[in-house]
Amino acid sequence: ISVGSSSSSSSSSSNISSNSSRNCGCAMSLSGLAGENPKSLPVLSRSSGGSFGDSAGLVKLYGAIVDQQLEARSVAAQTCKHRRRLDCFTAMLALLVPWGLFVSVFAAVSFYMHYSAPLTTMLAAACVCLIGMSLAVTSLYAWTVGSDRRFYRLYMGMAVAVASSLGWILGDINFWQYMQPSYHIDHLATYSNVDPSSQHLWSGETVPARGGRYQDAGKIYFSHNAVLDRNKAASFKDGNLYCVAPIVNPNCNVDCGFDFWAVGINCCSDLAADFRCGDYNSTRAKSGLRQVVETWRPFFHLAVIQAEGIHGVTSRHPLFFHWVDDPVSELQSWKLSGYRVFVLVMISSFIVNAMVLAPSLKSARSSAN
Repeated sequence: ISVGSSSSSSSSSSNISSNSSRNCGCAMSLSGLAGENPKSLPVLSRSSGGSFGDSAGLVKLYGAIVDQQLEARSVAAQTCKHRRRLDCFTAMLALLVPWGLFVSVFAAVSFYMHYSAPLTTMLAAACVCLIGMSLAVTSLYAWTVGSDRRFYRLYMGMAVAVASSLGWILGDINFWQYMQPSYHIDHLATYSNVDPSSQHLWSGETVPARGGRYQDAGKIYFSHNAVLDRNKAASFKDGNLYCVAPIVNPNCNVDCGFDFWAVGINCCSDLAADFRCGDYNSTRAKSGLRQVVETWRPFFHLAVIQAEGIHGVTSRHPLFFHWVDDPVSELQSWKLSGYRVFVLVMISSFIVNAMVLAPSLKSARSSAN
């Protein structure tokens, strides 16, 4: 009996020690799990079988901790699911792609490509605009159906459509305002020492100077005694005031021509002969740059007709010029003005795109969270 009791007592002691050790191990493992990522927590089975199912008291003791960890895991998973992190690469694309497209379209429409291949340039710009419009429509549909990354798709689609359209419009304005006249004059002929009032034929005969002889003139350097006859100036008013004054040789007294005219807009009086256009007050000005804007030419021609009626002169083939001191420098200034507009628009468009994108990203993140 003593031996049996001793054996039973020893066995009971061993079981208690084993259970104590197991309980301590589980407690340590559960306390360690409390600081882990909820997604990495094991799901403990309460079924029979296995070490956990062997002790009902352990489940009662530590079940509350397990339930809390499982609940934290579920909340963390839902939070991570709905949180929207900032995608830096996509954000940079949203900043640079519309801006780069705008600059490319503006440059293509604004500079020499438009002059040398106008049809190709317009077709290319139209295709880019159509692609931008289709992207905008697709992104709007994606936004309505609630697809993934819909904010970036919507912003890129709308920004590309707006950038391509504005690039075409603003580039075309810059082209016709500054670049097209300078390119056109560069391709025309240059004449030197031209007498604006008379010309000498091969036969030795002197006849009035005719503009028909210089139809392809882009730059003309007149003879040293050429001046503006401001007393015979005239104007034609149609919203703007279109001003003209004949370029003459004051030494011509007989058979003098009046086919060369200095022109300007809103730089004279509609009541008197008062021409103040170009370098009219410079004694060194003896040159002319051809006026090549097609929409202005009919109004200048009407002003010449008025000068003929007022001053009794005759102009059979009038040619219109900007009266300048140095035609090369003046032409270069036109080109520089176009380049300055390009640089200004390029910088401004980047700033505007960044100012629109930043609050849009912030609003999208706030609404997603």
